[in-house]
Amino acid sequence: MDASGADRQPARKPHQPTRREALEGITRELESVPLESARVDAERLLALAVGVQRPELLLALDLPLESDEALRLARSTRRRVAGEPLQHIEATVQFRDLVLLADARALVPRPETEQLVDRIAIWARGRAAGDGGVGCEAILSSALDIGTGSAAIALSLVREGIVRRVVGLDSSAAALRQAAENRTRCGLTEKEVELRAVDRSLWDAVAATERFDVIVSNPPYVTAAEMAELSAEVLRDPPEALLGGEDGLDVIREIVRGAWYRLAPGGALFLEIGERQGASVKKLLEGAHPWLRVAVEPDLAGKDRFAFAQKP
Repeated sequence: MDASGADRQPARKPHQPTRREALEGITRELESVPLESARVDAERLLALAVGVQRPELLLALDLPLESDEALRLARSTRRRVAGEPLQHIEATVQFRDLVLLADARALVPRPETEQLVDRIAIWARGRAAGDGGVGCEAILSSALDIGTGSAAIALSLVREGIVRRVVGLDSSAAALRQAAENRTRCGLTEKEVELRAVDRSLWDAVAATERFDVIVSNPPYVTAAEMAELSAEVLRDPPEALLGGEDGLDVIREIVRGAWYRLAPGGALFLEIGERQGASVKKLLEGAHPWLRVAVEPDLAGKDRFAFAQKP
């Protein structure tokens, strides 16, 4: 007994939540935002805080959450609730077989753009087969990637053996720095993926004598009206990588005007476009040059997403 006659009770340790309890709490917080992918986002944020991969985390949810892990989780959750893209918080994004740096310097590459690379690969294989070629390694000699951003398209084309050499253009110095870092991260050289700054006109960055087997672009194609409706998360991407003018076609028009002259005979132009732009882009292409073939094709969700034009 102490002087007051009361028994001393041992001090209780504060409750240390398990990873599972933390996961449930974070999921509820993200659902209240609301986020459609709240559970998956919560798992990824928790895995990042703990320092393990998500599959490993899910096998060990009953372990206690350490205080430093809880602090990291709280900070990253606040960022996600504020609308910051999950890829910016994780600092990386998976694009096909690549893990690339992701931050506010360049557009976070979307799954639809992975499908754009698929279409180039399929077209290139078909062209090689028509020329008597075998396999897919280094089918094409060169490609031009307009608005390269993170360099996701350019790096994938070279790493997957679809193209030997890609020139990536961008008007953003910050995006080009990220692209260069991603090039190093992927173990590629400047000879394989050359990065060039665009000053005024994008075609000023390309010599009049240069010719490419493929010209590809995921250009800014969001209209002025659509910009006002974008989520806070999407608006964390650089606005110049999103806004394509009043009707979303400003950059596409510039690409279409010059692509014909920079394509080698038999070369092709591949564009990612807005889901409501298919008819307009097809009309624009057909009215600009005597292409051998023009097509607008859907993404996996069935929405117009890709425009294709092949030079004779």
